[in-house]
Amino acid sequence: MDADDRTMPAPLPQAETAAPAQTAAPDERKPLHRKDIALSLGLYLLGVVAAFGFGYDLFAKLFDLVHNRCTAKRDFSVQCIVIRPPASALWGLLIGGGGMFLALVGAMVLASVAAMTGRRAWIWTAIALPVILVAGGAGHVLVATAIS
Repeated sequence: MDADDRTMPAPLPQAETAAPAQTAAPDERKPLHRKDIALSLGLYLLGVVAAFGFGYDLFAKLFDLVHNRCTAKRDFSVQCIVIRPPASALWGLLIGGGGMFLALVGAMVLASVAAMTGRRAWIWTAIALPVILVAGGAGHVLVATAIS
């Protein structure tokens, strides 16, 4: 065969025939560590306990907000005056309940994705814990000021 022949298939140069073919290594996932999983699970459960505590507090205060002033008359009829709670109570329930819910769901989803990709999962549950405490505390303050 002539060296100047440029027709297909052309013979490979000597350097390419001697070198082994390089294949791209598949992306390997980092192994999950039990310590990371245990820490993220513990922080998540701590966040759930805090959210349930603030949720119980907000639910108990809800019964103080929703009440009517009723008086009985001599003719056995009852006259009630509906007392509307202030707007800060609704904002407190929305901020407290909604903030804690979003923080818990966000931490669960992001920690799961982080664990699947081999990253540290406990970071997301650690970030969610102060968010739960701030949202629950803000909801408590707003609802408590509306009651008194």
